[in-house]
Amino acid sequence: MRQRRRSTSGRGLAGAAALFACVAIISAAMMTSTPSASAGASASVTTTVFGSSEAPGVQIFEIDGREYGVTTAINVLTFNMSQYRVRIALAHHAIDGGVQTPSSMCRSTPNCVAAVNGDYFDMTRPGQPDPGDEVGAITQNCVLLHTPEISHQQANLDGQILSQDFNWSDTVDVNGAVVPISAINQELPMSYSKVDLVLSGTLLYSAPYALKTPFAPGRVTYEFAIVGRSTSATRINATARLKLVAITRRALKLKKRQVAISAPRGSMLSTLRVGDTISTTTRSTGGCNNIGGHPILIDQGVAAPIAPADTYMTKPYARTVIGWTASGQTIILTVDGKDAVSGATGAQLVAILRSLNVVTALDLDGGDSTTLYAGGRIMNLPSLGFERPVSTGLLVVRNSRASS
Repeated sequence: MRQRRRSTSGRGLAGAAALFACVAIISAAMMTSTPSASAGASASVTTTVFGSSEAPGVQIFEIDGREYGVTTAINVLTFNMSQYRVRIALAHHAIDGGVQTPSSMCRSTPNCVAAVNGDYFDMTRPGQPDPGDEVGAITQNCVLLHTPEISHQQANLDGQILSQDFNWSDTVDVNGAVVPISAINQELPMSYSKVDLVLSGTLLYSAPYALKTPFAPGRVTYEFAIVGRSTSATRINATARLKLVAITRRALKLKKRQVAISAPRGSMLSTLRVGDTISTTTRSTGGCNNIGGHPILIDQGVAAPIAPADTYMTKPYARTVIGWTASGQTIILTVDGKDAVSGATGAQLVAILRSLNVVTALDLDGGDSTTLYAGGRIMNLPSLGFERPVSTGLLVVRNSRASS
């Protein structure tokens, strides 16, 4: 979508405009003020109660979108925030670990009750293995797992804050010399539709990276072991100690507590010898759980302008959105559709979100990726007629206190 993945043609399903008939309230114990109640006459809501014993405190309802010019199903998920939280899921629990359906991500995660697709990702050609190369930054549980590969908007899920880019830095102290890290857990080279950037500089890889570390002529890979009690070399706003265990020009498959740094031949790291120790410091103001998307739809009550040339926003598509109301209630919304034929435009999305009192919202990956899973089944009608495997998802997970 939007040149953030290789384009795919023939998306959609004949009859995607038909509404998916079964909508849900999964709860008897919602917060006293929910978007469905507070939206009043602004949003026409149809609800059907089911499965309250499975996920009390979660609500899914359907909006009649005809007043906004949308004829496909619009599903809205909210939840009691004292009982649940939003968690970022990685396909197969790894960076570039392939692709996986949102329902499978949810089923393999303890206490997960619902899931949608997440950020955009690079798609390989048909018949080739798909590593699910993520586009934006990913911070999970305060560990920076992936830096953005192109300019990309981001959502701080804990702070409910959106940003136009991802604020981060990582530096390595080599005998008093500070060496900046250019990227964390990124493929080399990186290629997208109309984007072909070969990474350069000093690249850091950690054990969550599922592929072998890339190798290119003129570069050297330094293999380190994490020293001491640190469990990650890229925990934000923290410093880790690393011990050099090997120097190689081969691709490496990293294990737990291993780190690899790929650098140009002759860099400051070339002064190191096996057994030497260095420190690496990672900084970010993006919060402990951060995921990318595009574009920002509403930020602090202000709708973002839509360029007339931006056909992804001026034409209808299936959509997945995360947003928040002024009171801090999380809203996850999906719109069914078929690329450039049915679904919602950017302006229609903003109108729908405002009817739900949403003041901050980010568009996630859409099109064929749009999926809403809850109560053991798919709640929307995916464009392809089935779930598309994706690289990341957003899960609604029961808090440990609520599940005990």
